[in-house]
Order: sequence, then C-alpha cells, then structure tokens
Amino acid sequence: MTTIHLLGSGGFIGRALKRESGSLSLHCWSHRQADPEHHFDLLDPTSWQPLLNRRPTHVILLSWPGLPNYQEPFHVTRNLPACIELVEQLAATGLQRLVVAGTCYEYGLQHGPLKENQFTDPVNCYAIAKDSLRRVIANRYSKQSLQWCWARIFYPFGHGQNPDSLLPTLQRAIDQGDATFAMSSGRQVRDYIHVDQVAKLLLRLARHPQAQGIYNCGSGQPVSLRELAQDRISASTSSIHLKLGVHPDRTDEPLAFWAETSKINRLSR
Repeated sequence: MTTIHLLGSGGFIGRALKRESGSLSLHCWSHRQADPEHHFDLLDPTSWQPLLNRRPTHVILLSWPGLPNYQEPFHVTRNLPACIELVEQLAATGLQRLVVAGTCYEYGLQHGPLKENQFTDPVNCYAIAKDSLRRVIANRYSKQSLQWCWARIFYPFGHGQNPDSLLPTLQRAIDQGDATFAMSSGRQVRDYIHVDQVAKLLLRLARHPQAQGIYNCGSGQPVSLRELAQDRISASTSSIHLKLGVHPDRTDEPLAFWAETSKINRLSR
C-alpha cells in the first residue's frame, strides 16, 4: 500500500485528514511531535532528514507557519523559500505525487464564481507567497515525472477551527446566553466547506492517477455571512439577535466570491 506523508498533521485541516484517512497508510509529520520519526518543522531544515530518508513518493504539504497573520511579510521572506527548498529536496529523493494546500485568496479581489483557469492577483502577503510557490512548482515540474496538485481551499469550518472565527465566536455567545452578537454588515458572500470534506478532497487528489494542476476545494455554494450566522442561531434554537454593521467589512476581500467546482467534481472517487 502506498504511504501518503502528511506534513502539518497537527493543524485544523491536518487533524481532519487523519480522521478521514480510514484504512489508508498515512504517515503524519508535525512540529508538535517530539518523536524524530514524526517531527517536522518547515523552518528547521535539520528536522527534514527523517522524512527525506524515507524517500516518500506521495506527500500532502499543509505546513505553513504564522497564520492567520495574512499581511506579514514573513510569508514571502521565510515560508516561501523554505517550501521551495523542501519541494526540491523531496523531488530529488523520488517524490512522485505532491498535493499542496493553496488558498482562495490567490484570486485577489475578483467577484463571483471563480474558476481555476482565471488569472491570480493576490493582495495579501500570505496569498502572494502561496501563488508564488504554485508558479515555481508549475514552472519547474510540469515537464518532469513529478505529478503535482494545487488545492485552492476556500473557507473551511468545523471542529478545531480558529476559535476567533465567526462561527466559534457566535457559538460561544449563544452558549453564554448573550442577548446580541455584533458582526460586520453580513452582506459578504463566501464559500464555506466543512473541513472533513476538504480532507476528503485532498486525499482524492493525493490518490487519483489523473489529478494534475490546480483544483478549487470549496462547496460551490455561495452563502452570505448573515445567512450563515442565522442558520447557526436556528440550529442552536437561540434567540440571540444579530447586530449588523458593528464591525467594518474587510477591504482586502471582494464582496462576493465562491468556488466553481466542476473540475474537481469530474475526478472519479
């Protein structure tokens, strides 16, 4: 059985991948692990050697320190060069299939349904670094034996997500019995996808023999933040009242965008 090496197994999406891996052979690597055969720190190349010694053929790369500080320049100056060097070393040891977690922020301020073949125009340092990594991989390996997939992940939610995100914050307010919940205008339309479904899509890309190139990993279903919040309130049978417009809408995101998912849906399961 082919072993898939998961780099960044201790994060939000990494934990979901472990839950969804079933009978697959998954070797998990994380900076949180003390065991040398599972310890991996993207920013410490000396920690890469146990991974490289195993000469992995299939890798899912989730590791990316410093989130959610999207505007910090270290994404470009620190994380990007480390990832490029890591991929080069993995390729040199016989890597055959690579799946990398990208981001919907690579599309920048474009509105509406977003397709993989649209141009990218990222506006924060995190997305600039991710888009640059994709370009390097595409330029260097498209004509070589390494098969690569770039997964542009939209808005994952579910167990273990950032506690300061909208839904966990709202749920705390509901659990505390708060009368009101302050948020932005709620007009923003996004693509929310359960983290377990993201994990299933990443595993599909890691195993599917025809998977190659860029794939949107979203639900394909646009929903406004106000609708999302109201659905959570209804599901919790709460009487909490939304106070809209208290917080400003983000200026580094378009008002409405979501994933066009026909490409990834065409991959047989």
